[in-house]
Amino acid sequence: MSFKGRIRRLDDKLERVKAVRGRTREWPVDPVEFCVQYLGFTPTIYQEKLLRDPSQFIVARWCRQSGKTHCVAVLLLWLCLRNRGFNVLVLAPAVRQSKIIIRKITGFLSRLPKYVALKPLKTKIEFYNGSRIQAFPNSPETIRGEPGVNLLYADEFSYIKNDKELYEAAIFSLATTNGRFLATSTPGSRESMFYAMCTDDVNYGDVSRHHVSYLDALEPKGPLKLEILEKLKRQFSSDPWRWRREMEAEFADDQDSWLSMALITRCVDPKLEYIREGAILTGSGPVDT
Repeated sequence: MSFKGRIRRLDDKLERVKAVRGRTREWPVDPVEFCVQYLGFTPTIYQEKLLRDPSQFIVARWCRQSGKTHCVAVLLLWLCLRNRGFNVLVLAPAVRQSKIIIRKITGFLSRLPKYVALKPLKTKIEFYNGSRIQAFPNSPETIRGEPGVNLLYADEFSYIKNDKELYEAAIFSLATTNGRFLATSTPGSRESMFYAMCTDDVNYGDVSRHHVSYLDALEPKGPLKLEILEKLKRQFSSDPWRWRREMEAEFADDQDSWLSMALITRCVDPKLEYIREGAILTGSGPVDT
């Protein structure tokens, strides 16, 4: 073994010793305090509400670029550090999307002691206290086969295929742990589970709902800049329904369209690779977007 290899091995052993000693460490009870003290940022008011929401079932209908991924990544990281053996599953319309939340959490790890998570992977992070976060394919069979799930996070839930079957598999996987379910998305089809959970007070009245439009996320209350949004809104003047979905986070089908959002969503195959128009014209191979 090379000298560098020995040093790396000794460093790993040292971090494992720190991990054992760190098991008695108490992380902040308040996730907002955790953000400020360890991650170096202060959450917005609407992020605070989501971070501090103790509800078992939560849906967050937020507009684009409002800081949703940032906020959820913090929440999952904090829950794993606060609770030993905490098991989190991350789902999205495609595995590539579910990896984004893992990548965001991995970015936060550089601000924490190294022993917290020694070797994070693209689809899995294991923590020193036995907790873990895993990114899975959008498949009910995957959920049924995973024991001891404490929290299931579904990103862009409105666009997940076979969402009802997935949800039914998910909630029963939480039964043995009395676990939690968190779904975030911009609005899509009115036939989706996400729509039902956001609007149906009879069957989903115990679901905690968070709604953030671009107006809630404008500076200084959030990261969005008014100047460019005014220009974008003018550009979408011929397609106001798209603006309502993306930036007002409202369920809105285009009244002039031939195909409904529900039909379009059902036709999307998350396993296919998407190719830019330019790549088709030039005859080049698939391009990762």
